[in-house]
Amino acid sequence: MDLIINILAIIATLFSLSAFYFFYKIPFCKLNKRKIYPKISIIIPARNEEKNISKLLKSINNQNFKIDEVIVVNDHSIDKTKSISESLGAKVLDAKDLPNGWKGKPWACFQGANLASGEVLIFLDADTTFENDGLKKIIDTFLDFENETAMSLAPYHKVEKYYEEFSSIFNIVMMGAMNAFTPSKIKNADGLFGQSLIIKKDTYNKVGGHEVVKDKVLENVFLASYLQKQNVDIKCFGGKNTLSFRMYPDGFFNLINGWTKAFASGASRTSISVLLQIIMWLNGGVIATILVLYSFSLITSILYLLFVFQFYWMLNRIGSFKVLTAIIFPIYFIFYFIVFFRSLYYLKTGKKINWKERAV
Repeated sequence: MDLIINILAIIATLFSLSAFYFFYKIPFCKLNKRKIYPKISIIIPARNEEKNISKLLKSINNQNFKIDEVIVVNDHSIDKTKSISESLGAKVLDAKDLPNGWKGKPWACFQGANLASGEVLIFLDADTTFENDGLKKIIDTFLDFENETAMSLAPYHKVEKYYEEFSSIFNIVMMGAMNAFTPSKIKNADGLFGQSLIIKKDTYNKVGGHEVVKDKVLENVFLASYLQKQNVDIKCFGGKNTLSFRMYPDGFFNLINGWTKAFASGASRTSISVLLQIIMWLNGGVIATILVLYSFSLITSILYLLFVFQFYWMLNRIGSFKVLTAIIFPIYFIFYFIVFFRSLYYLKTGKKINWKERAV
């Protein structure tokens, strides 16, 4: 039996190394001394975002770097989204009725892009917030690219309530699935983060904009594929000290539905090599947990602690997650598997989730 435990411990250790590969290095946006800037438009699709929109717009207004226009696409909100946006200086566009075959967010983004006058478009979710000099960091970094490029940031996850810790595994897997942070992935990522997109308007129009992904819940993932077919580079960055957000602040069940609505679909778009690395890492954590529960010894304890330290090393770069979350990581692994298979069930059966008063 000791031999089997030792073999499984070695396997789990080897599996854990896969995380050091797909999470090897997360680049961050930086300032430079650029003096000339193009005209810039920020586009924010917003549906019933009165709890979030003021924080984002205030963070834009408080930036030392000023842009040309902020467009809030009011997607049939029944709360104070429109009045708050207008009071904080944004240009508000009331979205037209949702056409057949379109999802809400792509439709809102598409309308905002058509109205925008900027040479560079920045699409942002309403629950994001700029940190000090964050806007300039993003623009400076984006303008450094010589080739046609679409850029995206994973906002730094500011965790305020305990239940929000349950997004920890999902955040790691979401970032790892982009295949953007491995040692060998120097030129291009495989996808775009859903919360942000920075792209030149000419490039956006060339590929067809959000119209080419009009029926997609994960419009960011599919749009990346279309951009790559047009030889547009895809660049992904971490949002620490640049762009942040709270994920699913409206409660635990909102968090469950938020991850359920698209996660299995996103997994189907992940490259096989990265998907295997993520599966290996997840299974390594499962094996480590089973071993320490079955046979508490020096070897199994060290193996468990290895995953604790590795988990926290990953979380510390993407959000303000607590050390305790890393220590009790098996709880979040179990939650991850439950929600993932729930998402898979909804995907395969065609069942829909009510999300922001729409069935998706």
